Amino acid sequence: MDKKIKIGTIFLIATWLFTGIYADDEFGEHSMFLKYRPTFQYYFKSPLGMQDMPASFPLKLAVEQATYDEFINQKHWSDNDFLATTFCGVLYLGTIYLMISGLLKQFKYEK
Repeated sequence: MDKKIKIGTIFLIATWLFTGIYADDEFGEHSMFLKYRPTFQYYFKSPLGMQDMPASFPLKLAVEQATYDEFINQKHWSDNDFLATTFCGVLYLGTIYLMISGLLKQFKYEK
């Protein structure tokens, strides 16, 4: 296997673990963000939106809301938008470049 594919696979795993997409709880717009810790969940959406949590809220949805609050509403170290955008861009573009160039090299053949 080519070195670029191996490094691209590492970039792909890091991208999956350390970046995510969230739907804004007020307007529903989607944005990319940098996670403060690795997790397999990639898409984050608030089941409550901008409402207060009622007493009869289902436990599964309450856990989902707590995860959304932990990663999106509680700004950990990714308050710096430039830093988050830079890291996300490097991970996404690096993954795309390394995987495509590695795969193209695998399919090239000498005449």
